[in-house]
Amino acid sequence: MDPRAGVNGPQALEVVQIASGSTTLADKLNGLYGKAVWVGGGAKTSFVLPGLGFAGFANGDAGVNLQNPAYPQMNLNYFFDYGVAIGTGIDFIPGIWSLGFTVRRVNRTGTTLPLGPSVLATLNTDSITAQLKNRGTGYGLDVGTLLTIPGPVRPAIAFTVRNAGYTSFSHEEGTAAPPRSDPDMTLGASVTIDGLIASITPSMDYRYLDRPDIQSGKKLHLGVDIDLPLISVRAGLYQGYYSVGVGLDAGVVAFDAASYGVELGEYPGQLEDRRYVVQMTLQLGLDGADFSFSGLSGSAGSGGRRKLKQRR
Repeated sequence: MDPRAGVNGPQALEVVQIASGSTTLADKLNGLYGKAVWVGGGAKTSFVLPGLGFAGFANGDAGVNLQNPAYPQMNLNYFFDYGVAIGTGIDFIPGIWSLGFTVRRVNRTGTTLPLGPSVLATLNTDSITAQLKNRGTGYGLDVGTLLTIPGPVRPAIAFTVRNAGYTSFSHEEGTAAPPRSDPDMTLGASVTIDGLIASITPSMDYRYLDRPDIQSGKKLHLGVDIDLPLISVRAGLYQGYYSVGVGLDAGVVAFDAASYGVELGEYPGQLEDRRYVVQMTLQLGLDGADFSFSGLSGSAGSGGRRKLKQRR
């Protein structure tokens, strides 16, 4: 189990204060220009056997930002997903080359909603609420392959396709079906160097290989993970902004915290939204035929079981 929660820091608190004030709606909107609020969270629970895994998950994400007083534009994003997933992995060459698949059933509520000057002038909250209630069910497929060269210095390269084809949703409630999830083709590489007291893993990935509409600087991510006994320290570059993280591994239970910047504009450096996320991970295992319990989070070494270390 790995519950997590995040917020975009002091700016979110400032937006809440403005929105909850006693001023008029026009004054509230004027105070919100150039500011953004984001909250997110989720959790999953899973049961994993050799070559096969089952999971139930829930993820929520909500954000709003208001830009350009001369031509006001408000962007609302709200999504809540929950569902189940089944995954399988095949070792073509054990420890060297593997292939994996995941099939997901997703129940999604929400939408991405840009609001222009005419809508903001009338601010028909009933219409907006109806669109945020858009709900439907979809099925997604993820595929990935991993090539690793074993040894004290372990280079690895991976290629994944999330939402292969794309994941579309039925229309079950609201004014329309939730927006579909487009494919995300990613090429990643890393090198793990095992030392006497630490394991160091520099890595990179390049996302959305098939999306020419996304600026290249938002596709490239770089990072390094220094895995010490009990503690991991991480740093990197995410959508053109620095990311940092730290993890505490206590065996059965692990705690992680991270900060990263998300680009709300079209290119890196235009409009950063800094976010802060915390996560707890609980992992238990059954060892062999005696069915004794063991904590798994410590046994993973620097293997990226915990989600926040992926925010490079």
